[in-house]
Amino acid sequence: MTQNQSRVKIGRWIRILAPPLIMLAIAAGAVLSVACSDDAQQAESEQPTRVEQAVTQAEQQQQEQQAQQEAMQQQEEVEYQQQAAQQQAQQAAVEYQEAEQEQEAMEQEQEQQASADSSRSRSRQQQQHSSETRQTPRRALPGATNFEDYPTIGWRETVDDDTSTFSLDVDRTSYFLALNWVEAGYAIEPASVRAEEWINAFSYNYDLPEVDDSFAVTTDILEHPLHDDLHLVRIATQAPEFVDNTPLNVTLVLDASGSMQEGNRVEIARAAAESIRRGLSSDDRIAVVLFSDNIVASESHQRPDDRDIRRIIDRLGPTGSTNVQAGLNRGVRFADEIRRERPNAHNYVILMSDGVANVDATDPFAILRTAEDRDDSNPLRLITVGVGIANYNDVLLEQLAQHGNGWYRYLQDVGQARSTFSRENWLALSIPFADQARAQVRWNNESVVAWRLVGYENRVTSDRNFEQDRKEFAEIPMGSATTMFFEVELSDTAIRDGVVDLGEVELRWLTPMSGESNRQQIQMVSGISRFGDDAMLDLGSVVALAADRYSWFGQDGLSDETMNLAADHLDEIANWFEELPTDILNTQSGDDFARLLVAMGAIAEEFESEDPGYSR
Repeated sequence: MTQNQSRVKIGRWIRILAPPLIMLAIAAGAVLSVACSDDAQQAESEQPTRVEQAVTQAEQQQQEQQAQQEAMQQQEEVEYQQQAAQQQAQQAAVEYQEAEQEQEAMEQEQEQQASADSSRSRSRQQQQHSSETRQTPRRALPGATNFEDYPTIGWRETVDDDTSTFSLDVDRTSYFLALNWVEAGYAIEPASVRAEEWINAFSYNYDLPEVDDSFAVTTDILEHPLHDDLHLVRIATQAPEFVDNTPLNVTLVLDASGSMQEGNRVEIARAAAESIRRGLSSDDRIAVVLFSDNIVASESHQRPDDRDIRRIIDRLGPTGSTNVQAGLNRGVRFADEIRRERPNAHNYVILMSDGVANVDATDPFAILRTAEDRDDSNPLRLITVGVGIANYNDVLLEQLAQHGNGWYRYLQDVGQARSTFSRENWLALSIPFADQARAQVRWNNESVVAWRLVGYENRVTSDRNFEQDRKEFAEIPMGSATTMFFEVELSDTAIRDGVVDLGEVELRWLTPMSGESNRQQIQMVSGISRFGDDAMLDLGSVVALAADRYSWFGQDGLSDETMNLAADHLDEIANWFEELPTDILNTQSGDDFARLLVAMGAIAEEFESEDPGYSR
């Protein structure tokens, strides 16, 4: 079959089969349409349930996602706020530190300006005093002051008594009290003069010890400025200076009674307290107690930068009566608690007051009995800081410090408060080198015929007490010096030899914290100096003799002849002072002492003597 015949045959079959196939397709389409319609109806009936489920699931997922997003946002907000708070705290700390530095700089500048103004004013006043005649009228004494009038120490024959025993002393309050009175226009109360505190108010540039566990001891002999047959012996102890990183526990007990409103007492106490706080490190702790007739406010030990500590110092203000006993009791309780918590720290209780106690116990020993410290191995050291002129109780403050294992300071103005307790000075004062320190001098009777201790009237003790550890013996801060002067009569043999074996001095003390007992013996051998050989020795002798002779005016039972003699001696001492080198006279301390000599001369001029000679 040809190709054309095949094509004709296929076409014929297509024409035959096409109509039935089309009809079949139409019928099948109708069946499919009915089936699809049924499926569509069934699907349509099921569609609302599935949609609702889908919508519900979507809503739940959306809610979960939204909750997660909100939680993340809250967490981010908390983290942001924490970060912002930290940044603000850091910024505040930086600003506070900068503000403190700026404040300190301003205060230093003001103090320097005030010091310069005061120096110029004092120089003008000194010139005015020098040009006045010796007919200066006697000025009034401060009112309502309380001092203990200790009898002066008399001469001792060495063959009868060759030993002098006394507590060392670093206090200097008596000198600055006198200076403050003179600046305020008052006369100097003779009973207030403790010669050893006048002597120790000056720096004599002693050499430091070669080792850090003992004192450097200096012994000198000087021809007596007031009598050819007598000599002065100077014995000086110098404590070492060293780095001590022992932390501090400090408790401030601040007088907020009504008597503190006089003058600028509150401002002085607040300035001193704030200087102490600023001088402490983050390793130290400080507490504050404000008291009047009872406890006004208190804050237990915190870090020095604690806001509550700063606020309570700022709150200091005068009101009510003075209950020193209540204030110290609370302070000692705080101090004992922090001592137990931090046993490896030095512990100081610092009382700032005018000392005018008038509620509950007013006697220093009665107060100490109720605030007694029974831990001698790591004692609480009671420092007293006096403020004010009239209406001032020196006895209370001095005795509390002496028998409270501490020391006594007087602040005459805000500038002195800030400088005394500046960080550098406070760190030196707050590091104890020796506890319960005392000295015993045993004279060689072949060289020393007779002797007399200048000052130290309330520090002398019986010779047998030297071996005992007693709280009334002094605490000696690191780097501190103590100076003693004796008037002596030397034997002719000792004077001819030129180099004198005076005897020996022995020192005893306890090492702070460990309580270890120490003993140091020094042979006292020295040549004899003349006035003018050693300017610092000369200065000390003038100060010692001036304070000693002026204190005689406060003694009861002394003869008119003795009073006249003291007046003449003060005249001579003033002349000797003018012979000192200008590098001593032209200093602030030299100018201050010159003003005191003029003030003492106003008392001395009332006494006259036909015989200015002096003998024991």
